[in-house]
Order: sequence, then C-alpha cells, then structure tokens
Amino acid sequence: MREILVIDDDKLTRWSLARVLTRAGYRVLEAGSASEGLTLVHAGAPDLVFLDCCLPDGDGVFVLQALQELQPSLPVVMISADAPRETVRSLCRLGAHGYLEKPCSPTLVVALAGSLLGSST
Repeated sequence: MREILVIDDDKLTRWSLARVLTRAGYRVLEAGSASEGLTLVHAGAPDLVFLDCCLPDGDGVFVLQALQELQPSLPVVMISADAPRETVRSLCRLGAHGYLEKPCSPTLVVALAGSLLGSST
C-alpha cells in the first residue's frame, strides 16, 4: 500500500486530507510541524508528501529542500491558503511537484496523488 505523509500545522487540514486519501486506498501519516515531518521521512520514506507552505518551525522552501536532501526522488506537493504566485513558482522551480490551494478539492487531491504515484493505490 502506498504511503502519503501530510505535513500541516492545521489539524483540520491534516484530518481532511488523511480522510480523503485513506478512502482512496492510501496509508496516511500526519505531522503537525516541519521537524515532525522530517523525522518521519528520515525514519522511512513515504511515497508522496503534501506539505504546507507555512509551518511554525520552517517555511516551505526550507522544508522542501530538507526533504530533497533526505529523499531526492520523493514527490512533494505544496499546499497553502494564501501563498503568493511568485512563492508558488519558486517552489515549483525548486522541485515541488505541484501546488494545491486550501481548502483542497478532494477530487484534485486524489487525482494528483494517483498521477504522481502512477496509480490510485
């Protein structure tokens, strides 16, 4: 079973993404901070990460780069409620595999996960 990590400090966002992805057949891990997420990736790489652009202990650029150092081939999708366009472009240039605006559409979340992982489960 494919494993997806959701890193977001908002508990409701983590819960909703985990619920949608679990129903789609994925195993979901949740982290409420950058440090917690990086620890989970270091312990065993998930197949995909949904990463909030703004965490209390690290911004999107820092966390994206740290994830890339730990697992260079790990796809990362950035999520945010209010990221400026230039920030989104910068994150994509740095290696993010996509961007979703909060609140995330369940259909888009599942479609993007399936596209990046090559299947729905």
